[in-house]
Amino acid sequence: MVRLLALCIALVGAAGQTACIPSSVLGVEDREAEPEETKLTWSPASEEDLAGTFISTEVTGEIAGVVRKLVYVFGADGNYTGAALIDEDPPYFDVLKGTWRFEQGALILDDAPPARLEVAQEGSLRLIGDEGTVILRPEAER
Repeated sequence: MVRLLALCIALVGAAGQTACIPSSVLGVEDREAEPEETKLTWSPASEEDLAGTFISTEVTGEIAGVVRKLVYVFGADGNYTGAALIDEDPPYFDVLKGTWRFEQGALILDDAPPARLEVAQEGSLRLIGDEGTVILRPEAER
């Protein structure tokens, strides 16, 4: 029994030695996580940037205390639909539907206050309003 236990310990030890990956040291500049927003270059959006499906990647400000995730489908006809994942216990989805318009660099959903609209080179949208900021990435159409 003692030999069997010693053999198991030896085999486990040997397996651990062959499977080890040597450690490496990262420089200080490589240790910090870079938020997605800092990687994107933003410029004023146009109405044409809105058509399509978008999913939130970041929600900040007051709205982040209420909404976990947003999905929007903006139609070229000025209609939108979507869903908001509401941060309650338990969380739930609220269906969104209405009309949108673009005026002087801002997106207006129904009769809500305008949100400044910016676009990144790869098509992400950034909505900046009084209640916070939402970054939406474009979803590939099927």
